[in-house]
Amino acid sequence: MAALALVMACSAPAPAPQVAPDGATVFAANCAVCHTLPILSSMWEQNRGRAPGFVVDALSHGNMRRMGSSLDGPSRRAVAEFFTGVAFDSDASARDFAISPACAADRLRFDWDDDAYPSWGRTVRNLRSTPSGEGGTRDEASRLAVSWVVAFPESSQLRSEPTAAGGALFVGSHNGSVYSLDQETGCTRWHFKAATEVRTAVTVTVDERRAGARAYFADRAANVYAVDAETGKLLWSRSVDPHPSAAITGSITAHAGRLFVPVSSNEDINALDPAMPCCTHHGAVVALNAVDGAPLWRTPTVEEAPVITGYSKVGTPIWGPSGASVWNTPTVSERHGLLFVGAGNNHSHPATRMSDSVLAMRLATGEVVWRYQAQSGDAWNASCIYGSGMGCPEPVGPDTDFGATTLLLELDGEEVLVAGQKSGVLHALDAATGRLRWKREVSRGGAEAGIRYGMASQGGAVFVPSTHQATGAGPAARPQPGVVAVSVADGQLLWAATGPALCAAREGCDGAVTAPPLATDEVVFAAALDGVVYALDRRSGERVWRFDTNRSFTTLLGRTTRGGGIAGTAGPMLANGRLFVSSGYGQAQRPGNALIAFAPRPGGPAEAASSSSPFDELVKID
Repeated sequence: MAALALVMACSAPAPAPQVAPDGATVFAANCAVCHTLPILSSMWEQNRGRAPGFVVDALSHGNMRRMGSSLDGPSRRAVAEFFTGVAFDSDASARDFAISPACAADRLRFDWDDDAYPSWGRTVRNLRSTPSGEGGTRDEASRLAVSWVVAFPESSQLRSEPTAAGGALFVGSHNGSVYSLDQETGCTRWHFKAATEVRTAVTVTVDERRAGARAYFADRAANVYAVDAETGKLLWSRSVDPHPSAAITGSITAHAGRLFVPVSSNEDINALDPAMPCCTHHGAVVALNAVDGAPLWRTPTVEEAPVITGYSKVGTPIWGPSGASVWNTPTVSERHGLLFVGAGNNHSHPATRMSDSVLAMRLATGEVVWRYQAQSGDAWNASCIYGSGMGCPEPVGPDTDFGATTLLLELDGEEVLVAGQKSGVLHALDAATGRLRWKREVSRGGAEAGIRYGMASQGGAVFVPSTHQATGAGPAARPQPGVVAVSVADGQLLWAATGPALCAAREGCDGAVTAPPLATDEVVFAAALDGVVYALDRRSGERVWRFDTNRSFTTLLGRTTRGGGIAGTAGPMLANGRLFVSSGYGQAQRPGNALIAFAPRPGGPAEAASSSSPFDELVKID
């Protein structure tokens, strides 16, 4: 019997050789439905020549993990090679995470008495302003010049707000790398690799003895990380949402031993695929223990569980309710014990009562104390303006959510919450009750317009960036992009710096400003979608300085990189007299990859010719 078995085994046909998947075929079957659309087609060119491991990361545990879940390992590798044009067995596939030389010993010491700008906002009020005496004067702004530049590996957009503490600069990046850099020289103190893109700011907390610190951040797959701020060593990590489309976009707010994490979604973009059953994800705020990441409470922005509500024209199930993502950074009132966030629109019907709303939650429990809904019935996703439209809700909503971070201000001894909406309307609410104090339309709203990412406040004014600004009143109103200053007291316009002035005859420019500005005693720093950074006089809007980042730079590693558009939550940031600007926004087809550090030049401004241009389009309002 043994001999017979041996003969049978030897005579059995050899198994067919495994055929390697064809990357083009995998792409056509799984990726082309979205990546051939205008909104995502530029990603093809942005990824050419990039290490294919970046794409495998995105498909395995990044923002493309829903699409990658149906692919085996060889298929992910094949499509990554096809998408990047780089083979895994080539030298070009090696991944190098260095962005600057390692710091020498004398640049590794952290001074925790220096907490120059340790989060998305200087404080948990998220005012995006610097205290008096900490730099940013008109004179200093007019003399800013490039000090150093770094470029991030595998990146075509920079969306993590740089933060500063301990003499270091902390920043995340497109491929999930997080860095601690020396503020003065740009050398690298440490590097950490998260699972996927880190869009949040790095939030730094210092212990009571000023002897050490922690750094907290989150990635686009809804993972939260805590690392030692001096070494980058991982202390703990936690997934706060298992949904395959869950993401974290707004930064983490740290307060009194707790972390408040805003949860958003990639599902509004995934809806571009007609075969995707849209939509089932709910926005939320999650509170964690800062010491070990243990969950304390979770408050969803949609109270009902999703169910099938119908079928699309191609037979795909339609689920709802969904959406109401929290895209922004939570704001804290210590006086009232409340946490404030803005909620987004629903991604499918039925629309719910907390979408397009400002929400106040108890810090201790997450209980919703009050809500202010500015728009009801708003169900919208990206398929409404891109692709086949099969996933677009009917009737379609206006997409006027509260995506921008709220500001908590003092007015006549009371706290006032100011919230900007994508409708272009600014709302001032009583922080304790949610009662509307005033509202003012300052911008033309819409899916790609209005007040999108964030604002700043200083000296009784709120500084609002816009892609389309409404100047004047009535029939004579001229919608123009730019920056507007509004009185906190009553919402009246103080000044407006409009597109023609900001552009200064730059071809193809309309002055669209979408990144959140930063205010000092004397100037407002604002960055435009076309890559130009401005310093505007805080009281009049007059232009003090301008620098075009859409150009080539030599990095600290001696390599060449380019800036691009500036948008998203990464606005200009000032610390210890230095201005830090992240340039590059591939999502708006304005890719770039340059983190630029500016410092005042003793002899004069960096661009004297540009700075001397007359500000003849300034609108001053009494």
